[in-house]
Amino acid sequence: YIGVAIAEYYRQMGVDCLLLADSTSRWAQALREMSGRLEEIPGEEAFPAYLASRIAGFYERAGLLRLKNGDTGSVTIGGSVSPAGGNFEEPVTQSTLAVVNCFLGLSWARSNARRFPAVDPLISWSKYLDRISENGDEKTAVRVKIVKRAQEIIRKADEIGKKMAVVGESGTTVDDMIVFLKSELYDAVFLQQNAFDIVDTATSLDRQYEQLSLVDIFLKKNFSFNNHDEAREYFFGLQNDFIQWNYTAQDDPEYRKKKALLLEKIEETS
Repeated sequence: YIGVAIAEYYRQMGVDCLLLADSTSRWAQALREMSGRLEEIPGEEAFPAYLASRIAGFYERAGLLRLKNGDTGSVTIGGSVSPAGGNFEEPVTQSTLAVVNCFLGLSWARSNARRFPAVDPLISWSKYLDRISENGDEKTAVRVKIVKRAQEIIRKADEIGKKMAVVGESGTTVDDMIVFLKSELYDAVFLQQNAFDIVDTATSLDRQYEQLSLVDIFLKKNFSFNNHDEAREYFFGLQNDFIQWNYTAQDDPEYRKKKALLLEKIEETS
């Protein structure tokens, strides 16, 4: 409450503020303890019955404000939820998901697979995509289309991966294998970052767009391979070249050379 009150103060001064709240789960547990001491009627899992309204009241204080002098200020709230045992069905998580417009969900599966950051694209979502596509510039609209195309490939690849886990790789067609490998490429070279590499640990917005646009070329490409091994060999080599490009600084002479090498990979299967 103190943090968001300070943010609102600066918003009134025309400042854009970001408030990071860690962790709202601990705050909710404190509410539960206080509610119990006050002998209030408990709700689900002994949390107070007004938990949902308190959480909603907190997040609803975020937003854009136009001042009387024509300036604008804003408060953006990013809150973390730490459900016990990773249970997303518990009251704090559900009450939070009901009011927020964007959710980045971490999963044990990605963490155990050493895919960091462990944000799972299958359970994460945003209500802002269509809004920024309509109100943003042309580049933003194109970026949203690429993201949606990548999301669709990831969902299809997840279904194919589950099928492969049952019947094996030989039980899938080469076309299905290509979709699966496209998803793995997108995951490895764009969704994942290497925090131990000085370049890949943080990426500018312009470079992210350049990377996303290049990945999209491969996502849209209709590849043709004779068998699973040929497809796997091509995509694994492509993935390695792409990661090396990610590790190269933009002012390095090798940056453009490595990008050109990736574009040449397209011609190999044409």
